[in-house]
Amino acid sequence: MSIKAAPVKTIGIFSPSSAIVRERFDAGVKILEQNGFDLVIHPQTYDGADTGNQIAGRLEDKLKAFKELQSHTGIDLIMASTGGNRACFMLDHLSPNELSPKPIMGFSDTTSLLGAAYAAGISGIFGPAVQTLGRMPASNLVTTLTRLKNSEHPIRAEWTDAELISIGQGPVEAPVFAATLAVLLALAPTRHMPDLNGHILILEDIGEELNNIDRMLWSLSQKIDFSRLAGLVFGQFMDLKDTGRPYGETLVDILRKHTGRLGIPVLANAPIGHDGRIYPFRLGQKATLDAPKRVLIF
Repeated sequence: MSIKAAPVKTIGIFSPSSAIVRERFDAGVKILEQNGFDLVIHPQTYDGADTGNQIAGRLEDKLKAFKELQSHTGIDLIMASTGGNRACFMLDHLSPNELSPKPIMGFSDTTSLLGAAYAAGISGIFGPAVQTLGRMPASNLVTTLTRLKNSEHPIRAEWTDAELISIGQGPVEAPVFAATLAVLLALAPTRHMPDLNGHILILEDIGEELNNIDRMLWSLSQKIDFSRLAGLVFGQFMDLKDTGRPYGETLVDILRKHTGRLGIPVLANAPIGHDGRIYPFRLGQKATLDAPKRVLIF
């Protein structure tokens, strides 16, 4: 696993997923510039911004932008402008060599690029996209910017409201991998699905039905043997829906059903999610999970 941990000075930006919302994107750009980062904003970043739909231009333009940023010798990190949809379609046209060791940062739909890169032995950062920066709590924003500037800066996350589902055997140290559940599951039947055995897996999502969360966790457990994970942390499942006839189980009921007897540490309701409470998880980096204390150090 190639884990690039050098400090970041110059960030390249493009739109691998949906089109930006201009004011949100501009707010994120301002934050990065005010904090001393040099930016290379590829022209493709703005594709589709004025159409009113999600389409961020043509697939071939996304691929061209990504490859140009990867080959740009002055760029330390490639950052997604926003999440949304459609990044997965890039994967059919990228070889493992083209997912170069230059790290990618983003979350939500960017999970597809991060997961494929990780499967190819390259570590990225599951963290905010540019548009996320303007709505992050101050503590999460400071943590992210500090980690980018100082790659060795330790992060200690204490989640007092997280619910302990399973303790396992004391604190565990293992590589960490974070993902948006639905997007990670979309990789499962493909060659781009990473091997997550022995990892601390962090999952979050948004806008899903309760019954679909239940089904997705069952499906993911057919690809990943949850008992072979080092630990599981469930973040926020924002904007949960239970339309039609009530499903009859709460989210925690569902999580307990899938994980309560695994014999590994499991936490639910950690403050990680699409509402801006996001951390810069360097995928594959060693982390320590102390479930009884609701602490993750990475």
